[in-house]
This record gives sequence, structure tokens and C-alpha cells, in this order.
Amino acid sequence: MKKLNYAIMLAINVLALSTAMAQKDSSGVYKTADDFRQRKLSYAINYKTEKHKIKNNLLFNNAELKVIHAGETYTLLKSETYGYRSTKGEEFRFVDNKEYKILNPGAGLLIYVYTHTSHSPKEAGKYPAIYYFSTDASSAPQSLTKANLKAAFPDNHKFHDALDAQFKTDKELHDYDRFHKMYKLNWIIKNDMN
Repeated sequence: MKKLNYAIMLAINVLALSTAMAQKDSSGVYKTADDFRQRKLSYAINYKTEKHKIKNNLLFNNAELKVIHAGETYTLLKSETYGYRSTKGEEFRFVDNKEYKILNPGAGLLIYVYTHTSHSPKEAGKYPAIYYFSTDASSAPQSLTKANLKAAFPDNHKFHDALDAQFKTDKELHDYDRFHKMYKLNWIIKNDMN
């Protein structure tokens, strides 16, 4: 009986690990915010062993996303699609047909960066990155400022005080904490929101 229980537990652990590994190496489209929360990709592949393309910056039509998957081409409207995970493992969300990179996909409070796409090599780097946040996957992104964060959590004065103590300017709000392996803002939320 103990051997059977051990074998079952081992099988469950192997299955969980293989699912996690497959998800880590996957690329595809999140159709909805719920799909993003559940980490459910459509048109998914393991990009280490399979190929497909997600074209999100179409020259003459910025409102569409084209997915070439299993030899078929699918055209999706960005306004009806939550986002996607690239073959580099980066995750993106569409808002008003613009692409926002999600810096911390597994966190409760999401941090985004928007970088203006330039079509000319001369313009590359001309536009500064702009940072946003949302309180969950469904909420609209807001500018990442202390004032907006305090407004998002109006009754949590401990959080407000921690923001003021940790961050001198709004530009520091997207700093990464290498020791805790997460964004400093998420570390504060983890410790001051409970």
C-alpha cells in the first residue's frame, strides 16, 4: 500500500512538473483576462520543438493580430483579444490596439511597460518607455504613480506609508528587487497588504 501511495505521489509530481515545464516553454494567445489568469493559451505551441508566428504590428492594420499556427492563418482583433506570450517567453496585453509588455505576469498587481513602436531606425529609442499598473488582469492600466497607487488602495494607509518610505520618485516604482526576485512594489504589497 505504501508503495502504491508513493508511486501515485511520484506520478502526480512528475505530471505537475512536466505541465509547468511545458507552460514555461509555450507561446500562444490569451483570448480573455480569465485565460491570462488561468495561464490558458490558445494556438499554443512548445516553441522549443514547434514553430508558429504571432504578427502583432501589421504595417497597414494595427487593429489586428495574425497567428500562423499549424499551417493555418488566423486573424484576431486586438480589441477582442487579451494578449499573447511570445516565443521569447515575454507576455503582452492589448489595450486600445496598443501592446503593453507585462513585466510580472504572475503577480496580483500587474506592472506594464509601453514602448512606442517606431517604423524607422532613426526613431528607435526616441520615445521613452512609459510604465503602467493594474490591480488585476481585468482592470484598465493606469499610469504608474504613487498618487494612482494610493487612489487604487484608498483605505490602506500602511501601504501608502510604505510607498512614501521606499520610493522617492515615481520613476523608482518599477525597480526590480534582485534579492527577493520580484519588483519592489510587489514585495511591498505582499508584506503591507495583509
